[in-house]
Amino acid sequence: MAQFVVHPDRHHVFGNPSETFLLLTQADRVADFSLAPSTRYSRAAIGTIEADESLDDVLRSDRCPASADIFVVCPDRFVTSPEPASLGPGRRLVAMPCGSTPVTDAQVAYFLTVVESTDPVTLEARADRLFGALSETPYVWLTAPREATSATFAISGDYEWNQQAGTLGPGEQQIAPSGEASAAPTGLYRFDTSQRLDVNGTITLLGAPIVHRGDDPDCVEEQATLFKDLDALRENPVIMTFTNGLVTDVRPTDPAGKGVVAALTDLYAADEAYRVLWEFGIGLNPVLRQQPGNCGLNEMFGANNGVVHLGFGLTPTTRYALTFTCADTVMTDEAGTTIAGPVPPRRLVRRRTPDCGC
Repeated sequence: MAQFVVHPDRHHVFGNPSETFLLLTQADRVADFSLAPSTRYSRAAIGTIEADESLDDVLRSDRCPASADIFVVCPDRFVTSPEPASLGPGRRLVAMPCGSTPVTDAQVAYFLTVVESTDPVTLEARADRLFGALSETPYVWLTAPREATSATFAISGDYEWNQQAGTLGPGEQQIAPSGEASAAPTGLYRFDTSQRLDVNGTITLLGAPIVHRGDDPDCVEEQATLFKDLDALRENPVIMTFTNGLVTDVRPTDPAGKGVVAALTDLYAADEAYRVLWEFGIGLNPVLRQQPGNCGLNEMFGANNGVVHLGFGLTPTTRYALTFTCADTVMTDEAGTTIAGPVPPRRLVRRRTPDCGC
């Protein structure tokens, strides 16, 4: 019996459905998947990606209709996003990125429910509000009151701003589950350490870290060791100091964070490129809860009001790509209005008076 059931009618990211819903998975896992009956699609089918095939190969073959809504899930395999020409103008595609981190079957099952529970209209409204607020302020403040950290991020139209949220149009593709807005100093996939995000001050890292290895099978054990050292960040804050988008200092807030600092210090010694803040992201997905383990799908975590995260490195230019959650960081505009992060509780001022007001 298949352990993963995909419900085509719950994939609202496609908006008005095409004639065909196509689930693509790796050939050696196809027996693990089944499709629930659909009333929205005329045809729903499961296709395979062979071990020696790329997603582009499948899309260019006659196995993939020219007009289709395509959902890609390969639990054990790194799948590269297809070229726009391979996707074509009549298809829409979403893919669960699994292969760069060791995603378990339990995590696949959980994130399938997240994908099907995510409302793209709500996410797009969140993204619109966020970008609207960012366009009206020259900089944002990033503060974590508990750790007394504070930094500024100057907003620039020269950055590459990216949105993974909203309903897909023809010829478009997106990560699943969706829910992220981000900025990179230049093209997100053109790693250049001479380009910088204008971030200055101290920022608190707190929450599930992610260690991506791309498609490199030779560093699985080293990846696991590095993640184990960094995973203390779930409960133990570590403070990073930035000067013009470059990490100039890392320090723990308590002894449990010393292993994190040691691991990062070793990375900087091996490759100074890890000091460059490459991506400033805001997770927007309110459905997703960060899962245990080194799971790349945790990145879209947005809680109730958006969650800041920071990205360092880019595979294969660097051996790893690191993502750090900043769960208790509040992002405000120049007027002090909260844009993202935990909203501080409203304080009611109490006064004692000698008599009533009647």
